[in-house]
Amino acid sequence: MEYLTGGLALVFAVLVGRNDGAPLVALALRPLHRRSSWPPAVLIAATVVVPAVGVQAVGGTLADLFRSSAGSSGLGLAVLLLATISTLLISTVTGIPTSITLALVGASAGAQVAHGVLEGERIARVLVLAAAGPVVAWLLALAVTRLLMLARGPSLERTVRWQQITGFVATAVAYGANDGQKLLAVFAVMFGINVAGGAVDPRVIGLVVACFAIGTMLGLRRSANGLRQGVLHPKPYQVASTLWSSATAVLVGSALAAPMSMTQSVTGALIGSAPPREWRRVRWEQSRRVVLAWLWTLPVAAVAGWALTLATGLLAN
Repeated sequence: MEYLTGGLALVFAVLVGRNDGAPLVALALRPLHRRSSWPPAVLIAATVVVPAVGVQAVGGTLADLFRSSAGSSGLGLAVLLLATISTLLISTVTGIPTSITLALVGASAGAQVAHGVLEGERIARVLVLAAAGPVVAWLLALAVTRLLMLARGPSLERTVRWQQITGFVATAVAYGANDGQKLLAVFAVMFGINVAGGAVDPRVIGLVVACFAIGTMLGLRRSANGLRQGVLHPKPYQVASTLWSSATAVLVGSALAAPMSMTQSVTGALIGSAPPREWRRVRWEQSRRVVLAWLWTLPVAAVAGWALTLATGLLAN
């Protein structure tokens, strides 16, 4: 049983790197027009360093959710991970967009329904704040882009370049403070320790770094191609605006202990970074993928979590 849970946790961590880490690194590399080792290194480091210095509110929210959803069965966490991974794999095969954070929350809700202990208020709060992330990022990007456009001048190129670098560092910190803490929560629950202990546990840190790095490298080429075909072909100043806006929105979520999808916040910020006169450049059909991810991921993961929890209970009896 421990080996099953451990194996699923490792697969999950690699998928997180592939689905979360790779798109963020690809966005940072986009304006550089070349490969660089510092963006993935900064992102991986922030994913473990930020929680280690005491920023763990989102990890605590997720760990509490996982524990209340796992029930008394030792297979509880394995069920949540299997439901989440299954949802992600189905989405990959069918080409339907998805979100790991939404899949985890949906699987947890389904498991709670199977146990008869649905925490509706907590799950509703998590979902409402998560949905606000892309909207807040969009509004912030509108303002940030406007400021960058007003700063036109001979030093604009240098300013934008600096904003891209610092913006990605801020994005990495925001990811470590929020979306990336689902890895901390999963491994902390697996090892039977609290989130604060997990944040400084060498086992947790080592597994997060190794698996997240592998997933990020595996998904980098796909993410680079996806960025070229995504919601917007961003200009350098729009990359800077997107990074700062999405980072700020997610950091606000961190202060509220609310899990937010960094990739969805980036999508919202990308749309907001396009001035009204450039809205024709926005691929609006791609932006609808965020809505489709919500409509697909939550019910599918919830059904998977519910069915697998019931099946596990029947087998245990």
